[in-house]
Amino acid sequence: MDKPYLSPEEATKQLGICPREIRKMMRNNEIDLGLAVKKTTSSGKKRWKFYIYQPKIDKITGGGESCEEAEAM
Repeated sequence: MDKPYLSPEEATKQLGICPREIRKMMRNNEIDLGLAVKKTTSSGKKRWKFYIYQPKIDKITGGGESCEEAEAM
């Protein structure tokens, strides 16, 4: 893996939750997958950046196995 974190789009494959819901839940502190950082641009717009860490996903899903592996059992 090139980077130490995942995007909401990458995490959705493991969690089965759409990226929009992952972002919403992280912004509202409903789920702990990593960091949700609010940044303000020079024009005053607020933008969010999400850093999702694999060990936190593994803790929620019950380990390092993917959804496909779990369904195969």
